[in-house]
Amino acid sequence: MAAAEAWVRQEKVRKFEEFVDQRLKPDLANAIAQRDKVFEQQKTFLDLKRNIENLERNGVTSMRSMVNLGSEVYMQAEVLDTRHIFVDIGLGFHVEFTWQEALQFISHPVLLK
Repeated sequence: MAAAEAWVRQEKVRKFEEFVDQRLKPDLANAIAQRDKVFEQQKTFLDLKRNIENLERNGVTSMRSMVNLGSEVYMQAEVLDTRHIFVDIGLGFHVEFTWQEALQFISHPVLLK
């Protein structure tokens, strides 16, 4: 009788471990990956906010920058008017904003949660 109870207990433990390994661990890995993606987006928006504030504070209206053409190939570009910027809003869409509009968009609570 005790052996049967021990076997039932071991079987329950085995099923629980199987559930943890096959369901919970992959779900956790997926949740961590999604969290990291959100943190990266937040960092990008906060960097953009800091850059816009620096442009405003220093009164920069034109500048030179290195632009990634793809495959880590860069070229120098001259921006004649920095007062309007394009912001990647997701899904491959970019919106032209003034500095103030961009700061309002970046400060939206959904983006910073």
